[in-house]
Parts: sequence; C-alpha cells; structure tokens
Amino acid sequence: MLKVERVGKSFPPRPVLRGVSLTVDSEIRVIIGLNGGGKSTLLKIIAGIWGADSGSVYIDGKDVTDLSPEDREIGYVPQHPALFRHLTVKENIYYALRNGRGAVEEGDRLIRMLGLGEVLDKKPGVLSGGYQSRVSLARALASRPKVMLFDEPLSDLDLAIKENLLPEFKKVLKALGMPVLYVTHDPREARLVGDSFSALLQGEIRGIHSAEEAFDLIKADYVSG
Repeated sequence: MLKVERVGKSFPPRPVLRGVSLTVDSEIRVIIGLNGGGKSTLLKIIAGIWGADSGSVYIDGKDVTDLSPEDREIGYVPQHPALFRHLTVKENIYYALRNGRGAVEEGDRLIRMLGLGEVLDKKPGVLSGGYQSRVSLARALASRPKVMLFDEPLSDLDLAIKENLLPEFKKVLKALGMPVLYVTHDPREARLVGDSFSALLQGEIRGIHSAEEAFDLIKADYVSG
C-alpha cells in the first residue's frame, strides 16, 4: 500500500501542493489535472527525487519520507523514456541487477509479457517510441518495486499507439498486483489505464468516480478561476 499524508510543497511565491493525502492499494490510480498543476511534483516527492515541505510518505506502513530514492523500492517511469542509449534492450532491462535488485527470472517474465524478445540485442535509439516505452516499463518493473509511478509516460506517442499500448500496460501491472500512480491530462488515456481516479486542482486532491468527472471539475475550476 502507498499512503501519502498531508504533503505540502511550495515554489515561492506559489504553493503547488496543499496538504495532499491519498491511499493507493493494489490498483491503478490515475491522477488527472492540468499541465503545471503539481502532478509531477507529487510523483517526485513520493519517489524521493524532491523533498516535501511538510507531510509524510508511507509504503506498506513504513515511513519512507527521509529515505533516498534508491531505498524506497519505487519504480518510476518519466515522461520521456530515460533509457541508456549505449546499452542494448536486454542490458537496460537487467540494469537493476547490478545494484542487487530484482531477478533474472522477473526480467525474463517481463520480456515475454511485453513482447520484447525480438529486440533484445538492439539499442534503444533504433526502436520506435512504442517499443522504447515498453523497455522503460520492463526496466522499472524488473527491479521488483513495491510501488510504480508513471509521469505521463506516453505523452510523446500518437493516439493510435497509446490505444494499443495502454491495455498491455494495464494487463501487466494488474498481474503484478502493486499500487500504481499514473498521472495524465489526457481523458482517453485515463479511461484506458485507470481503475480509480483523482483530480488535482489548485494543489488539492479530490476523489472522483470517473475520468469524465475529473474533466468536468477541471473545466469548472478553470472557468471560475
């Protein structure tokens, strides 16, 4: 379980997160909000890349607020696939093993699940955007994280590619049964991948029932603001 309690963050003079709290069990929770609304900031705080001004982060009941990113057992997939260009696909996927994390068996399983067997000896630079995204997901999952974070990982891809990839991503993540936070501003993307939804508006999290409800709230907030 991932639990965030009253997390606050400001980039003076503007507060970005105002006491954000949420709990994510074995589900894919999509956080929807406008660009620049604090979604990426929240993920980076959970991952330990940035520190919070206030609040706490818990994983499986353990307070990880002051731990380094390496010690949080979190998989993080950024907006642009951050693959090692000088390594092959196979070497990228098994990179975590160098630091004693993950297992060869897990990497092998992910290669099969994501259909990467035919490109293992290729370098990322010759792959399509869709394949790069698959490799990025496999590499993050091969380290056996307890929580997965996605920061608009398919924003560079065409809609048709997204519609093919997202059901595959969802199937893999559901099979592994871990808490997942996925942020996006794309309603179609949210519907395809999400089990549950939240809206991030003016630095505050609001629980909602559907992607459509999030965008109704966002539109109303934008008009009133």
